[in-house]
Amino acid sequence: MGQPVVIPKFELPEDRSHWAVRAAWITGGLLLVSVLGLAAVIVHHRNLENQVQIAKAEAIARVKAEAEVKVAAIAAAAKAQKEAELAAKVAARSIPATTLPGATTAGSGGNSGDKANAATGSTQARRHYSRSAKTFKSKSGPGGVAGFRSDKKPAASNKPDAIDELLRKMK
Repeated sequence: MGQPVVIPKFELPEDRSHWAVRAAWITGGLLLVSVLGLAAVIVHHRNLENQVQIAKAEAIARVKAEAEVKVAAIAAAAKAQKEAELAAKVAARSIPATTLPGATTAGSGGNSGDKANAATGSTQARRHYSRSAKTFKSKSGPGGVAGFRSDKKPAASNKPDAIDELLRKMK
């Protein structure tokens, strides 16, 4: 036993991987991060597009609601005006001027001093001036009061209604 045993020196590779494998892992990680970033950008862009579409739909709905309110107001005003005109025509046809309360004679002119007679007199004066020679007609025309010509066009004219015009604008 005299000679010492010499064990050969083995050099084992280090625990580190080869530089090419490390480069592949780094490249793969960068690729994964870039794909995730691109996906996040795409999702954000789609969300923005959806928000714009929703905002447009709300704006259109708001404009339509405002237009419908305007149309309803115009229709109500037109209906009220037509009803008032109809009531005025019915009142003018059914009650002669001489049977109104506080009516005065034709010679007095309606200026007797009290307010009721003065108001009636001014109404009679308006009626007198509205029956000028220009509008007087010996026979009643269609839709007119007997003895008077109507200078207004009939309700069914070719002029488009305000409601129809607003509806056309909405389309």
